[in-house]
Amino acid sequence: MATTQIAARLLCDEGKTASFTHRLRVLLISRRVAISMLLFAGLVLVNVLLGTRPRNMIHVLDFAAAAGVALVLAGLLVRSWAAGTLRKNKQLITSGPYALVRNPLYVGSFLMMTGFCTLLGGGWSYLVVFAPMVVLYSLAVRDEEHLLAHFFPDEWPAYAASTPRFLPRRFFATCEGWSLNQWRKNGEYNAWLGAGAALLCLEIWFLATAA
Repeated sequence: MATTQIAARLLCDEGKTASFTHRLRVLLISRRVAISMLLFAGLVLVNVLLGTRPRNMIHVLDFAAAAGVALVLAGLLVRSWAAGTLRKNKQLITSGPYALVRNPLYVGSFLMMTGFCTLLGGGWSYLVVFAPMVVLYSLAVRDEEHLLAHFFPDEWPAYAASTPRFLPRRFFATCEGWSLNQWRKNGEYNAWLGAGAALLCLEIWFLATAA
């Protein structure tokens, strides 16, 4: 289910009696993508002010740079696998990446975050980005799974009991149910465009600050 729909449903369920804490939680969940972007933008700004530089992605001997790019690409592929399989609000998807973990889109997002933090130099970058993101995405997962349990009461218990949230117990699944049209409908091309633009900007930043 889309984040905005989740937020709206949660507020409707609580009505006017919703507490400030509840409304704040809903707001944070519904804006988590924007918050993620702001965190990365702030991280980049701090690095610029401190005079640090990102990794050089075209340096073939820089293992950290290669690992960072590989993580970003892996995250995009996992997200694309999930986005092309997910049919929001229609059925409980248990095939493809959803046969491995219950939240493959988030797994892909965290792989991408790790990759970008690595390209930014790692270290305290991981803490700055991951600490708030773990909190926000944990809240989102809890609320989304609550709604899935409500919408699919017959299927959800068995699925949740047999499939981990984030860390797979096995590493093979088919592409059953994957559709390019569904991938487009879910707007996953935006993730590729955004990641490509971010990688290009990091490389331009590195070259611009080269001695």
